[in-house]
Amino acid sequence: MNRTQKIILFSIVGLVVFGLTTAFIVRHRRKSGKSSNRDTDKEKNYIIGDSQTPFIDKNSDKAKRINEKSGKESLWEGGKSLSWLKTAVDDYPVSKDVNSIIINIGTNGGFNSKEDIDGLVSSVKEKFPNALLFVVKGSWGWGGNKDVTESKVNAYYDKFKDLGVEIIEPAIGNVKDPHSNLPIYAKIGSQIDKKLN
Repeated sequence: MNRTQKIILFSIVGLVVFGLTTAFIVRHRRKSGKSSNRDTDKEKNYIIGDSQTPFIDKNSDKAKRINEKSGKESLWEGGKSLSWLKTAVDDYPVSKDVNSIIINIGTNGGFNSKEDIDGLVSSVKEKFPNALLFVVKGSWGWGGNKDVTESKVNAYYDKFKDLGVEIIEPAIGNVKDPHSNLPIYAKIGSQIDKKLN
């Protein structure tokens, strides 16, 4: 075997070893649940938003609130609108290991399409740069939202969708009062868990 043949042989063996090593690494990452693009903790799936957040939490096995105590640090609180949530997210530390954020907001602002949805989504993406983003459609048919139509609600959440946020179906919907563990929350929780598989 001359020198040229030896170089060709060693090059071929080197390429085969490199290819097998790469295939092993890719396969191992898939089995371990880690993506080569998103290095996140699969247990960190957080629900943020308003007073409906605890009921979504109660009905999901895979997503939860950052903290059961409401407030700015937990990114959820009853009676709050999108502008409050955006400010809370703006003040939250960057968390690269969060796997997903489920946003539950809109009800207290009356699904006003002039709210800074773009600003909220941008802030969530900045603070949770590796997270998958979802949004739960809120509730209407009660209180100040008694006369809100489903088409208005859909138009509001379509703005989230246009920004790359996946909508969880079904909506909490047209209810008399969303502040109890309604059967709809079980359906929403189930859909969230399916998305996080």
